[in-house]
Amino acid sequence: MPLSPLDVQKHSFAQKLRGYDQVEVDHFLALVAEELSQRIGETERLDRENRQLRERLNVLEQRERQLQDAILRGRKVSDEMIQTSQKEAQLLLKEAEIHADRLVHQAMERAQEVENRIHELRTRRKELQIRLKGTLELFTQILEAELEDERTTSNVQTLTRRKSG
Repeated sequence: MPLSPLDVQKHSFAQKLRGYDQVEVDHFLALVAEELSQRIGETERLDRENRQLRERLNVLEQRERQLQDAILRGRKVSDEMIQTSQKEAQLLLKEAEIHADRLVHQAMERAQEVENRIHELRTRRKELQIRLKGTLELFTQILEAELEDERTTSNVQTLTRRKSG
């Protein structure tokens, strides 16, 4: 059974002959009771402090777990953001490559169209040159024929005039 300071103060000893000095024993018991009271107060204070420190430790441990959870969630989110960014970058790169291929293809088609048009124009020019040459040759023949006809007609007129005179 625990001993309290009051128990020490109220405790009495039986008196015998040649026993201890009653005042000295009472004084000693009072000192023991006071020391016991201080020790009990100190123990209670230390118990309270211990409980407070344990509660604080529990709160800090809980905060630490929350911080670790937050760090893990942050890492997860960061990793997901990095993966998403990488996927978006790859997608943009593929889209750019497709667009570039499309532009190159369109440019090649346009170049082919221009080459075809140039070929058509050259062919047409050649045809026009041939026609012009044919037309010029025809006009030359017509002109020569007219000149020949004129020479023949003028000789005939000149001969006819001379005979009448």
